[in-house]
Amino acid sequence: MTLEHISETQLTRYSERSLDPQELLAVDRHLASCDLCHERLTRIPRGASSLFEANEEPFHLDYEQHLEPYVDGKVNEIDREIVDSHVALCSKCATDLNELLEFKRQQPVAAIAEPSSRRRQWFPQLPLPAWATAAAIAAVFGLSGAVFLWTRNPASETFQKVSPEAERQSSPAATNKTQLPTPSPVASEEPLLVVNDASCQFRLYKDGHLEAPQELPPDLKESVERALTTHRLGTSPALKGWSTGTINLRSGSVTQSTFAPLDPLGVVIETDRPTFRWRSLEGALHFIVTVFDAKLRQVASSGPVTRSEWTIPNALQRGVTYSWQITAVKDGEMIVSPKPPLPEARFRVLDQRTVNAMATLRLSVGTSHLSMGVFYWKHGLLADAEREFQALANANPDSSVVKELLANIRSLRRR
Repeated sequence: MTLEHISETQLTRYSERSLDPQELLAVDRHLASCDLCHERLTRIPRGASSLFEANEEPFHLDYEQHLEPYVDGKVNEIDREIVDSHVALCSKCATDLNELLEFKRQQPVAAIAEPSSRRRQWFPQLPLPAWATAAAIAAVFGLSGAVFLWTRNPASETFQKVSPEAERQSSPAATNKTQLPTPSPVASEEPLLVVNDASCQFRLYKDGHLEAPQELPPDLKESVERALTTHRLGTSPALKGWSTGTINLRSGSVTQSTFAPLDPLGVVIETDRPTFRWRSLEGALHFIVTVFDAKLRQVASSGPVTRSEWTIPNALQRGVTYSWQITAVKDGEMIVSPKPPLPEARFRVLDQRTVNAMATLRLSVGTSHLSMGVFYWKHGLLADAEREFQALANANPDSSVVKELLANIRSLRRR
């Protein structure tokens, strides 16, 4: 059944800015065209969301996933609209975004720094903004260089003109590029950790340097290094801000029966034609699966099915978050799962840009369980990540690090 208006719970979470970006955008669009829901929103008191989700933290934009790509102009239209809609409601994220934009204008050549809440940790004793601190440091270094050039020839009272060619050859950038390649560990140095991966090995050294058998994208190599160094992966960047309550849905501990959705649940999936699976209800005549998009509109329905799984025949839109319900017909009664107090059964279809990047990566490092496992984890493909780390654990039965990473992935899937 198509929902014509926004529920009271969603309006409350919208007013408290605790919806994820896709839901926030969908509700925002609905409010722009629905005077009734907009009027209902104005009547909701501040802090009302504690009646529904007392322990849920408000959603804020992530620096690496949202703010930095936005400032660098590397976001697609959907992500840009998500950021624009969120900062219009969230003063904290708006402040972080404005500081990044101002810093980029002040330092067009320098790398973009992180929001003030992170940058000020570097210079806690200085009250100046981070961009002003960076500019002051640059000025100090520039003045030091000028003094050095002035005093290096005591017999001269004027600067000696340096040719552009000589300046390029003597500049730090040229030296780093042509004369000082990134040092690799000394051959005699023993690696801190060795991971067997298919027919190759990953070696991690004490200084944090990772020796990989293949050339990995810089961001992926950094994530692999961090995983091997810390022995954990943490929440997937693609799933930050999600409060799925997956463990409650899987266990069915709150419902009067074991009837509950199983998969896809609280994850990102690669296919745009997913197979929905659920824990069956004994004695049910048949089941009906209903799929809703981020705008709360029904996009697909299975019709009556007697098995406990159903594959959607038409492709879903990539990059969109969906939710789904199962209705069981038993003894003339219609039983719906999930329903309050259980959370929605949600999933997201992988966006096309990541699909293309994944295809390219599979051609170059597809045999590496470690590389592909970390990539899948980064993009919320937790089932695929678990499969790769299980294969990695089979190849490294005595590695405590690999065992911890596998256990970490499994715990993320149970959340």
